[in-house]
Amino acid sequence: MISSSVSRAASLISKLACLVAPLILSSSPAWAENWNISGQAKYFLSHSRYDVDNVFAAAGSRSPTDHHLNLRLSASQRWGNRWDTVIHYTASALSADSIEAARSVAALPTLAGYGSPNDDARLFNLTSVVSDQGKNLQAHRFDRLSVGYSETGYVFRFGRHAVSWGNGMIFQPMDIFNPFSPTTIDKEYKPGDDMAYLQNLLASGNDLQSVLIPRRDIASGDLRADESSLAMKYHHYTGGGADMDFLAARHYGENLAGFGFAIDWQGAVIRGDLVNVWATAGTTVSGVTSINYSWVWSGHNMSGYGEYFRNGYGISDGNYSALALTANAALMSRISRREIFTLGKDYVAGGITIEATPRWLLNAVLINNMNDNSWLAQWVANFDWQENWTLLAGTNLPFGAKGTEYGGIEGAASGEYIGGGKSMFLQIAHYF
Repeated sequence: MISSSVSRAASLISKLACLVAPLILSSSPAWAENWNISGQAKYFLSHSRYDVDNVFAAAGSRSPTDHHLNLRLSASQRWGNRWDTVIHYTASALSADSIEAARSVAALPTLAGYGSPNDDARLFNLTSVVSDQGKNLQAHRFDRLSVGYSETGYVFRFGRHAVSWGNGMIFQPMDIFNPFSPTTIDKEYKPGDDMAYLQNLLASGNDLQSVLIPRRDIASGDLRADESSLAMKYHHYTGGGADMDFLAARHYGENLAGFGFAIDWQGAVIRGDLVNVWATAGTTVSGVTSINYSWVWSGHNMSGYGEYFRNGYGISDGNYSALALTANAALMSRISRREIFTLGKDYVAGGITIEATPRWLLNAVLINNMNDNSWLAQWVANFDWQENWTLLAGTNLPFGAKGTEYGGIEGAASGEYIGGGKSMFLQIAHYF
């Protein structure tokens, strides 16, 4: 049963939708025919359980339950043969015990990735927080708002949208713009950024992508070159089932170069990325490599993969104390801006997908921090429930000793730990 606070949040989403819908859905049939209109509504429920020495328990939320409602309205249109417009409006409402607990723990928001949504660092302010207090958070924003121009050999887009790079299955060191967390279950949309994007499509089948993302200094609000990103990625198809990527970027005041590949081998696909960053403190190398294979077993389609990830900024000795984390400014800055989601240096991961029926997929993922021997197991069932409805359900189960990444790292107080909670979740999505 959805709590009364979530019911109020649903009412708020409806009101917000009514405010923006006239911008997308017109009463004029002639106007509406020119636009491709769609939408989705999602409800996400999660319930966690923590040990008594966890910071959540100290904050009064040993068993937090979180409700999240999200509405996305999408509109797109082509103007003539070359121009197009894309608009995505989102409204969300949360009633979450974990948010209330995070407010009372100073160290938790950065490590847990919690924060009130804002566009303080972006070029345009397209986000508005309606309410953010206690366990409740309501906000709405334009997650996509861009205009594009295309002709033979060129695609240009300016405004808020998203770009994804990299060849990793779970970990993405080359995806430097809002990558998904390794444990994210809904990867339908990445958060958008304000950018200028240019893609050159070459006659050979290769292409060159260029991205400029201007960002502001959060304190002053001024555009800053050392907070912005300029990146170029060249994709080359060699023939014979092999692809290569070459990346060069100036990202948050640092020079970055990357190399990626994907090769067909004996019916499997071997992928990898290697990223080198030059900073004032020195050179840091991160990388990922994986092998993926698909087969049929007992009439069911199956696929599985194994992956190794090297986090160049990670901690190799398993010491995640507040002092050690504070001393690793490069790691913590990347965690705070949601580029990295892990504390250790070396990880292995494996996953398998089983097509139980054409409408029912089962996914299992196992991640191991090799430096402290802690584990995270995730199980997800994806059910195409009925037309325009999908259902996701699953669990996150961490394993490890106290003081490890998945067993729970030490908090600010002696004998208190952050993380390590078991959780189960459910998501219902409707598309219209």
